[in-house]
Amino acid sequence: MSKRLTRIASSRLSDQELTGLLKHEIHGVLNNGKTYFGVLISFTTSQLVIQDPRRHEHTLAFTELYEIVYDANSASLIKT
Repeated sequence: MSKRLTRIASSRLSDQELTGLLKHEIHGVLNNGKTYFGVLISFTTSQLVIQDPRRHEHTLAFTELYEIVYDANSASLIKT
């Protein structure tokens, strides 16, 4: 059985990986342990924006971001 959760350290994030995760549910884990859950709606070279289930947007700076965690199986099943 393969692992479903995929973790990507902030230092290893690439534009290609983030583009593949647009419109998918992710967890953004900050260096202080605080976690944001939602859909990745956009990103720049310095930050990403997650929209939570209440439709609130959270801007996470890459300097504060520890890692991104997402469910690999559900990411491949979501149709955009």
